[in-house]
Amino acid sequence: MNNKKFNSYLKNKTVALVGPANYLSEFEMGDLINSKDIVVRLNRGMELVESNKKHIGSRTDILYNCLIEHPDNGGEINIKNLIDKNVQWLCTIPYSSPDGKKTYPFLHPKVKLSKVIKLFFKLNFHISDWKNYALLNKSLASRANTGFAAIFDLLQYDLKELYITGFSFYLDSFFKDYKKGCQRNEKIFAEQCFKSVRHNQNNQWDYLKKNKNDNRLNFDPVLMEILKLDRLDRELFRAIIEKVKDINI
Repeated sequence: MNNKKFNSYLKNKTVALVGPANYLSEFEMGDLINSKDIVVRLNRGMELVESNKKHIGSRTDILYNCLIEHPDNGGEINIKNLIDKNVQWLCTIPYSSPDGKKTYPFLHPKVKLSKVIKLFFKLNFHISDWKNYALLNKSLASRANTGFAAIFDLLQYDLKELYITGFSFYLDSFFKDYKKGCQRNEKIFAEQCFKSVRHNQNNQWDYLKKNKNDNRLNFDPVLMEILKLDRLDRELFRAIIEKVKDINI
């Protein structure tokens, strides 16, 4: 949906894709993120901006959201807020079975059709190509997270650079307050996400390791070190943070 228009918007642009990993709170990446032509955030990522601009930047040009309006998932979709914050595109992903074996050309059954119709008429609205998403999930043998799917959706278009930051495959927790209002605390929530079968983190990490050679891809120093690991191990993560701090990013 809207592929040609979306491509025109992205063409020859530098793009920052900002995930919700907690390690971003330890670095001041805001100016670097803001320097990109387009800033992409995920699910509830916009809720963090006002109090954390020095860490994660101040703009949101594209929001990828699963559209399941629950605190555990995409959070509330406030259309007026999206317009007031000058969000240019609202993007989402198709529905897939938890094991990734079946992907469908429609949205998750928990997505409210009435909200989708309003979004379609109020904002530029894009749904990732369901066949490409199906191939990705088949390769992962699970369902890609919204943010992980966004990487490979964006790479379908003629952007100049995709700078990825704030992705840890849940080696650490969520950025503080990203899951505000959830029954689980964020640390436990992230630990459960790390062990998830539905969104298999090891398979997603391994897939990105094997498919990171697109010359448009650029990773922040923490994610770059994660992709050098021999295994995805939470006990190794703190050493990565200290190593990156030592080189004064």
